[in-house]
Amino acid sequence: MLSVSTKILPQNVLNTVKRSRPIYAAARKMRFALGTRLGARAIPGVNGRVHFNDFMLTSTDPAEVNAYLHGSREFVDIIQRSCGEAGRDWQYIDTILEAGCGYGRIVRELTRRMPSARIYVSDVIEEGANFTAREFGAHKVPVLEQAGRSLDGQFDLVYLLSVYTHLRRDSVIDNLRQVAAVLKPGGVAVFTVHGQGSAETCERYDQYWLDKAQLLAALKRDGYYYEKYPYYYAEYGLTWFTRKAFEGLVAETAPDLAFVSYHPTDHDGHQDVFVFRKI
Repeated sequence: MLSVSTKILPQNVLNTVKRSRPIYAAARKMRFALGTRLGARAIPGVNGRVHFNDFMLTSTDPAEVNAYLHGSREFVDIIQRSCGEAGRDWQYIDTILEAGCGYGRIVRELTRRMPSARIYVSDVIEEGANFTAREFGAHKVPVLEQAGRSLDGQFDLVYLLSVYTHLRRDSVIDNLRQVAAVLKPGGVAVFTVHGQGSAETCERYDQYWLDKAQLLAALKRDGYYYEKYPYYYAEYGLTWFTRKAFEGLVAETAPDLAFVSYHPTDHDGHQDVFVFRKI
């Protein structure tokens, strides 16, 4: 099979483009438009089609496909384990919400283990949520910040993979309140964040603008660090929390979420996993 990359520009060229926000914004818009026009394609060994705007799959090279599938299987294993840690039997989890579903990387594996009728998805990229719902038979719902009270008390499990890794602290607070509201009593919440281990190996993110010394100093001083992507107009970047700071934020913001477990660098070797249960 011909290997097709979802990335048009080599990393060094992309970094050059990123140094001009207007040029990068125009290039990104064009890339998404191209991906929308191309739509999705079937890839051998992958459950469901993969959208060309799913940047989690960098190419159709077998090694890249295997890495893509490994990541989704690993995380579904994590959320299944998390339910057990919270005292919930996986087979009796009736309603699941993935907030920040992207183009369905996790849902494509989740539907192998759970009826799609139990799965709900949302994302700020509406095309991604629409594709995921349509391709895998899940239900699309509004993003939590726009849902009002319409989703309150509906879900047994809510998980957010690599969402708080990109949001400013005040946005995390707003989202945490919504997560607590939409969970049923006894419902389970699973979050991933960048923590101390991620900060100590932040070179892996290949961000030319990131100052590791500044990041580590801020974590030591404040337990939190956020820096906006300099090439984005939207308020979106990279975020880190220490364990103490994140647990304190949850306790202050959503006190009906009781701590269950913490697993440092548990997902993909760099994202910390937190599990809470609604009292």
